[in-house]
Amino acid sequence: MSGRERTVQQRDPLAAMVGRPTAYLAAGSMTLYAGFMTWVNRDDIMTPALAVVAVALVVAAAVVLCVASSPLRAPLGSRTLVVVVAATLLAYLTSALSMWTTDSYIRDDWGPATIGIFIVAFAPYRPAKELAMAGVFAAIFAGVVALAQSSSFVTALPSGAFVVVAITPILALSIAAAAFVDVLIRSLDRWRVRSKRAFSVMSDESGAAIARSVQQDSVTILNQEVVPFFTELLDGETVTEATRQRARQISDAVRALMIADVDRTWLDAVVDHAARMSGTAPAVSTVVRDDHRLAEHMSPDERTALRALIVAIHSHCAAQPFAATVDITGDGVRCEVVVFISSGNPHSSLRADLAPYLAVLRVVFGDLQVEHDPADLTLRFSYEQR
Repeated sequence: MSGRERTVQQRDPLAAMVGRPTAYLAAGSMTLYAGFMTWVNRDDIMTPALAVVAVALVVAAAVVLCVASSPLRAPLGSRTLVVVVAATLLAYLTSALSMWTTDSYIRDDWGPATIGIFIVAFAPYRPAKELAMAGVFAAIFAGVVALAQSSSFVTALPSGAFVVVAITPILALSIAAAAFVDVLIRSLDRWRVRSKRAFSVMSDESGAAIARSVQQDSVTILNQEVVPFFTELLDGETVTEATRQRARQISDAVRALMIADVDRTWLDAVVDHAARMSGTAPAVSTVVRDDHRLAEHMSPDERTALRALIVAIHSHCAAQPFAATVDITGDGVRCEVVVFISSGNPHSSLRADLAPYLAVLRVVFGDLQVEHDPADLTLRFSYEQR
């Protein structure tokens, strides 16, 4: 994920989901605030139509923010930030024009605070640099509007004072949001470095454990099948056709088991473990088709996201019949993954229940496509071989 943007949503998708209520709170509260302050300043408004348009622009910005911050639309791009900030700046300008020569107090203008709060709402989704740049640009715009309006204010202060009052909420909120994001991203990056070190140590230990497990399985097979056969063979006087047939069967069984162990990937182990934890049968519940062992080329982040999805699928479907397949195919340097889940229940809520995991997949893989009907769910995404 090092090549991705330095955003909370792309470093920690679940944290961005937890922070989504902030977007709703900002959208709802600023809409109410703009409407309330417009009503309070109704005596200063000379062009009511422009005042209504200003509030409508705030509503539009709120709707865009709420829709774009949906986990199923992740990651939220810079275009959304530009659209929302532009809409709020235009709303501030329109509100100022509605009382251009009659605005008595700049402290009653709702524009600067609204712009600043909307920028704060983008903290989980955009990099610190973009938040700071948006705040600086918006502050310059608000300062120009305040300076142009300064002749109508009744307070006897230099024009620069009005500019300071207009830009302070925007700069304070946007810079605070940028600083928060920067500190959080640095903290997450440090945690990722430490976790990779721990993962390397655990991988070495896990490899030794797997080797011991394979050795124990081999010894078990030998004790259960091969040793008794050789004992009987040594105790017998002649080798019959039945003896040869049994030897071939044991040889084929051992060979098939060895091949299966060689072809086995971490994904197969995840499926088996999830099935055991949920009490479902792996052969019936989930099937992995990865003939070329392409799952081994996933990055740690991609493995973690897919592993979490499989565990969630088994947990969700443990109480009802279901079938799931994971197909991985190669296309040049990219690998295509298709995950198909069929619950057999037309009233199933698969998509809603798996929404947090789909949000993570969309951020990690970037090209997630979701096809959904009441009983089935199909996911398509790809990754580069590493």
